[in-house]
Amino acid sequence: MESQLAQVAGNAFVAGGTREGLAVYGHQVETARLVVQDLGGSAILADAVGLGKTMEAGLVRAELVARGRGEATLVLAPAGLVPQWREEWYSKFGWMSATHPAAGASITILSLDAAKRGRLREAVLGRTWDVLVVDEAHHLKNPRTQNFGLVQAIHRRHTLLLTATPLENRLTELFTLVTLVSPNLFGSYLDFYREFILAPRTPRNTAALRALLARVMVRHRHQEVGLSLPAREVTLLPIELTRAERTLYERLSQHLRAIYAERLAGHGNLLPILTIQRELCSSPQALAATLAGTDWLGDRHGDLLGLARAATQPAKARALANLLRYLGEPALVFTEFRATQDMLVAHLTAGGIAAAPFAGHHSLRERERALAWFRHTPRGVLVATEAGSQGLNLQWCHHVVNYDLPWNPMRIEQRIGRVHRLGQSSACHIYNLFAAHTIEEQILHLLHEKINLFREVVGELDVILRHLEHRGRSLEGRLLAIAMTAASPDDIEERLDRVAREFRAAQARVGWLDPPDPGCT
Repeated sequence: MESQLAQVAGNAFVAGGTREGLAVYGHQVETARLVVQDLGGSAILADAVGLGKTMEAGLVRAELVARGRGEATLVLAPAGLVPQWREEWYSKFGWMSATHPAAGASITILSLDAAKRGRLREAVLGRTWDVLVVDEAHHLKNPRTQNFGLVQAIHRRHTLLLTATPLENRLTELFTLVTLVSPNLFGSYLDFYREFILAPRTPRNTAALRALLARVMVRHRHQEVGLSLPAREVTLLPIELTRAERTLYERLSQHLRAIYAERLAGHGNLLPILTIQRELCSSPQALAATLAGTDWLGDRHGDLLGLARAATQPAKARALANLLRYLGEPALVFTEFRATQDMLVAHLTAGGIAAAPFAGHHSLRERERALAWFRHTPRGVLVATEAGSQGLNLQWCHHVVNYDLPWNPMRIEQRIGRVHRLGQSSACHIYNLFAAHTIEEQILHLLHEKINLFREVVGELDVILRHLEHRGRSLEGRLLAIAMTAASPDDIEERLDRVAREFRAAQARVGWLDPPDPGCT
């Protein structure tokens, strides 16, 4: 059978060119060639978000099939991405797939969660696969989990692990992933630790480590492959809270500062305070849903819950409806909280705007229906929780609205990456709604003005954020501390400036994992 890569290369395409309607990019073909010819058909595909790892995996499989080595293929992916894998491989390669190993198809695509349980696990482990593909493979980073145990136990000839974040927390995660692809590359865990780890997040012998990784990992950045995505056009929309919302914000914020001080002194759990503060900036409905199930706000609890329930007409919701009417095009709206999502869908629908929810608690079929509805509704609005930022390809949509903002920049970048990715042909419009004169406005100022998060793809963002952790406290925890302990708005500004300076310094020193720029020695 003729080599699939030879067919593509023989078409003399340029980056972004097509062959028989199939969009193929130069770095994708080069990745497949490298994996099959130089790496033995197994690799960690670690391109940055949006560079087409699904296509690369398909090209690798096509070449292995052409060489008689890749027919029986198992794909394991997060449940929400299974339909996308099936559709993409069918539309781009013409490959049909089954959802059970016993169906007799050459390709089986399953959710990782389903595959590790009961009879389905037995069926997966009861045969030898030519190719195993695992999407979002950073979920395998802990060798003590069932996810890792299942993948390690699968009999296969070739392994492709797909992840934009091969390193999240500790360097030992690299050892774990590499072990699944090339068990003997690093030797023993102790050998790896002694040779390459100076501190949990700081490597030693980086040149030698990078050379070894090049034998098992293929990694491209946007700037390296020479692909320029359409512009990001960012609009900030300050919203003046209603009187009821302002009263709620000021009273609860003051009370949270007191509780924070008490818990900090007593080494108590600060996470609920972070959740409440973010809900306060999202919607009274999100806050009320949480307060209704707890009473840890003490003697002020009933009063604050009453204020949340009384603020029935959020200013942000009205502003969102006006924005969507003005756009008159499909839009992807993100919120962190289910109660806010429910309120928004109801509010928009009541105002004559077609809206549907998309959330992690929905069944696979419900999510498939929601995505199909979104794709075929001319002015439809998909209101998504964070489940909508996990791996979805929505590059036909040009508008993203951040109704509320996560305090983790990586999650914001994931949201934008759903539309600002390969295949996007138009400028992407990002609208950030924020409550004026709140901590949300100050954090948005940090993200937008000080680190340019919304204006460009920030390389290695996940690793940079790890460098901003301080004494075991995440970036979100540091931002909460600033909000809860700052003496004045000027104090908040000064401390956020400090975080921004640390961000830029970390950005300058985390590039060791990437290949050097062409021409550099």
